[in-house]
Amino acid sequence: MGTSALKIVESKILNTSDYNRIWSYSDFTEVPFGSAAKALSILCQKKIIKRVQKGFYFRSKQTILGETIPDDLKLVFMKLDKKGAFYCVSGLSGFNNIGLTTQISNVTTIACDCPMINTDKIKFIQRKKPHSGTAIERIVLDALIDIDKISDTTETKTLLKIKELISMNKISINDLGISALSETARVRALVGALGQELNLDNEVLAKLKASLNPSTSYFLKVDSVLKYAQEWNIKSRNNVKIFKRK
Repeated sequence: MGTSALKIVESKILNTSDYNRIWSYSDFTEVPFGSAAKALSILCQKKIIKRVQKGFYFRSKQTILGETIPDDLKLVFMKLDKKGAFYCVSGLSGFNNIGLTTQISNVTTIACDCPMINTDKIKFIQRKKPHSGTAIERIVLDALIDIDKISDTTETKTLLKIKELISMNKISINDLGISALSETARVRALVGALGQELNLDNEVLAKLKASLNPSTSYFLKVDSVLKYAQEWNIKSRNNVKIFKRK
């Protein structure tokens, strides 16, 4: 490795005021890969930067609160970008971001389409990339999966908010319908009922209907906000008759 490559890498790092930045080999395309790797190794030895994980480096800064540390979430996003994966923050934080709940969690949930290992602060859920490729569509699909488990809201409020997002063109009912074909039966039923009300493409609507077992019921308290809930076998438990033996 020539001294010029080392100088280029060192100068680029030192001239960047963003101490929160995590560096990787891909940040130094102006020098050969091997030279960038060697330069980063030398800078670690000189204690200018620290190796966070294999292929990732961080320049810390001393503050009155102590030495700065790398952002775990930013590191995860860089790893997922390197894999070319789809990902987004979902779970309670994602639901909070789109207005479904006021609650947040100490653990960040990331939906992604590749396997990842959980940490103390980050939980991964493996999900398919939605048809539109957007984070908001994936979050809405996850909200439908967890519709009866979301803190500080109700199933009815969740669906009303999703309807609002569709009416505001934040998400497309047709994209949601196509994505739902790869989701659980309950999600397919919910999107089908929504779609029948909100003019989902007839072909997609028919596919959703055909994908469901007509003898299976889905018990949720949403019939007051889903006009066609009954046609999709979505029923409130309050309406289920329980027969007792005499």
